[in-house]
Amino acid sequence: MKLFQQLLVAPAALGLLAPLAANAAEVNINDVANYSTKVAEVTTSQYSDVVPGDWAYTALQNLSDSYGCVDNAYTQNLKSGQALTRYEAAALINACLEGGLTSVDFDSDAVRLSNEFGTEMAILKGRVDGLEYKVKELSAGQFSPTTKMHGGAVFTTGFVDGPSSKDDNKLTTEYSYMLMTHTSFSGKDHLFASIDQGNHNDLIMDSAMDMTMSSLTVSSLFYQFPVDDFQVTAGPLVDQDDVISATTSIYSDAFRLSSMRFSASGGMNETGPGVAVAYANDSGFNGSVSYIANNGEVGTKGMFTKEGDDILTASLGYDADNFGGGILYKNADNNGAINGEKTFGVGAYFAPENLPTISVAYDTKDPETVSTTTNPTGKNSSSLMIGLDYEVGPGTASFAWESYEDASISSYKTQTLSNYELYYNYPVSDGIAVQGGMFYEESNGRQADTVGYVVETFFSF
Repeated sequence: MKLFQQLLVAPAALGLLAPLAANAAEVNINDVANYSTKVAEVTTSQYSDVVPGDWAYTALQNLSDSYGCVDNAYTQNLKSGQALTRYEAAALINACLEGGLTSVDFDSDAVRLSNEFGTEMAILKGRVDGLEYKVKELSAGQFSPTTKMHGGAVFTTGFVDGPSSKDDNKLTTEYSYMLMTHTSFSGKDHLFASIDQGNHNDLIMDSAMDMTMSSLTVSSLFYQFPVDDFQVTAGPLVDQDDVISATTSIYSDAFRLSSMRFSASGGMNETGPGVAVAYANDSGFNGSVSYIANNGEVGTKGMFTKEGDDILTASLGYDADNFGGGILYKNADNNGAINGEKTFGVGAYFAPENLPTISVAYDTKDPETVSTTTNPTGKNSSSLMIGLDYEVGPGTASFAWESYEDASISSYKTQTLSNYELYYNYPVSDGIAVQGGMFYEESNGRQADTVGYVVETFFSF
């Protein structure tokens, strides 16, 4: 470029033009005409195409062939002999600079190109820097790339006709809300957190999961990492049923009944500081053992003390392609909020092709103490449940029957009760599903049975 052209496109040119505005009366009209012509020439050159035959076009081709640093969307145009805009040419030169080519390496053509397209190169670089800054601003408040979040919300609507005075067929709507984060720091470890809230009171469905919190509450928080073939789980909020490796049932368990009501009950009374170790191999065998201190966060209770509530759980299982099963054992003491008990459960499942999946689970509870309110007989309770899931149309129909031998009734007699449920889950879209059904729970004979009709809408995001 000539000196006048370089000054014209430089920001300092604004300062040079200021005296012209201040002394307009002294400006020669011929000088003004010449200046306008120069501006028109420069402006036109900035927007003109670089075509084959121009020295700049040939220099760009030589630069590409000599250094191999021009490699972007405009290279094909250059090779095929198509015209380039000045900004496209500037982008090609910038590609060489980004590839590590410096002015020391430039030959005479490269130096000339840099001077000729310097303005366009600077503009493009400024725009790229601005975009990168905006991206950094947008990313500043986001989670790390290894953190994934997903959540769910459940609207539960229905009514219950049962022995309680509150179960009088009044239509009720309740909800639960959950946010879960998964973070990995090495690709093999896993930090898990669950934040929940809900107001379930009468319609205690599986979706409730003890969600009676009036505000968002961290209900699970633990870290998992591998040690050889073992997976270790540890954290301040570990749920007892989160760290069981054995699969005793593949029944959906998404309505009222639960396949392991004693051995894998989980819940707020079985959540706290804990540690677990699980093992699985390619043959299908797996096992786990866990320790949970229900009130281990309380200084007067602590962990591994006689004052605390300790929950030990062990499992052993086997899983094949379409069948499997497992056994569970739990030992909970009674030093604090929970009642001492030992439980033992065993279950198996079978998933034949084009037939309903079948799950059978048997669970028992042996109370360690006799209580006039929770176990007046001192005898064992047991549960035998059979669950079926079958794809019907786009959704899944589920049915379960449970024979429940209850030793906690106030009549000081162990009675066998029957519970049933039937429901259908329909996926409306990838993130929405609607589930409706009914359940029937037999009473102990001195009260009315319980019948409920419920519709739930699940949102996942």
